[in-house]
Amino acid sequence: MNTSAITVKNLRKVYKVYPKPIDRLKEILFRQRYHNEFVALDGTNIEIHEGETFGIIGENGAGKSTLLKIISKTLKQTEGEVDIQGRVSSLLELGSGFHPEFTGIDNIYFYGSLLGISPSEMKKKVEDIISFAEIGEHINYPLKTYSSGMYVRLAFSVAMAIDPDILVVDEALSVGDLYFQKKSAEKILSFKEQGKTIVFCSHSMYYINRLCDKVIWLRNGKVAMEGAPHAVTQAYETYQLKKESSEEREETRPRESDGAALVLIRSVIVTPFPTVRSGDDLNIEIQIEPKDDSLPYRMAVILKRIDGIDIIGIGTKDHEVLRGGRSVTLCFPSLQLKEGTFFAEVYAMDENFVHVFDLKATSPFIIPKETLELGLLNMPYKWTV
Repeated sequence: MNTSAITVKNLRKVYKVYPKPIDRLKEILFRQRYHNEFVALDGTNIEIHEGETFGIIGENGAGKSTLLKIISKTLKQTEGEVDIQGRVSSLLELGSGFHPEFTGIDNIYFYGSLLGISPSEMKKKVEDIISFAEIGEHINYPLKTYSSGMYVRLAFSVAMAIDPDILVVDEALSVGDLYFQKKSAEKILSFKEQGKTIVFCSHSMYYINRLCDKVIWLRNGKVAMEGAPHAVTQAYETYQLKKESSEEREETRPRESDGAALVLIRSVIVTPFPTVRSGDDLNIEIQIEPKDDSLPYRMAVILKRIDGIDIIGIGTKDHEVLRGGRSVTLCFPSLQLKEGTFFAEVYAMDENFVHVFDLKATSPFIIPKETLELGLLNMPYKWTV
């Protein structure tokens, strides 16, 4: 039976929002309410087991950082219970405990004391911290002389110097240059390999899928979904795509002054749907209806991943121009994409592919994870030893 490292029951956090700074004083003096309330968390329940890497995703304002701060005990909840078994180290606001006038070496001891490490214990860790931060002789200079990259390197190094039972991470893998991001990810992976409990929040679905054993999706302060990483991240990505309002799409659609599209894309149907497996034939069937049957036009399709990465763009340039109402089908035989959420943008364009008459995005479709290999495409390969 797995032992719980963190148990959260009926957690609720309400912030008081004052329209003007003076309203806070007026509320104290006149004993009347001058604030509005913002509910950041509303009845959240989660259980995280020892040795588990637990991911948290959601839009900005969904309550992710609030939840992490409460778990880290840097913020008090309004209602509910939080039970934590073990020592917690947090990577939230990196460097928030640093003093700009102190040298790097002074800040190591100073920051370490804020994290609960005695000077004698920190002295044993100093060399490792300096080595990991890789800021050279600047360790003896005041922090106010540091670049932002050097600053976060030192902060990350000190925060990771504790040997915690539970590590709380909020977007720490997005700081610094690409080299240090990779180094930070490897450090966190080493914690995972040691069987440590990790609570990890990120907007990067790659890191969420790569690191986590279980994921929750927070929406408006509540748990919208909980489960396996790929299932939750794909549902979240699909939601993000569908969130584009019909009004926004109408605004992007080029139209004549009388409000009618010159060439109207009546419908776009993807099959199979909503799940496509690697190796399936992906078909995109398009129904077009022009306003004027004599108007020439061509079709184009861009296959995209949910995060906006273009997979391929294809047009009917090798075919005769189209006229009149038509049904056009684009087929990708034996599709070789790996797992993810994808969609297609369909364009009706002039014969020179310059002017867009109309465009329509398909509903998102999902390719499930079926192999351990990483990447975007299934490519033929051969090992020779």
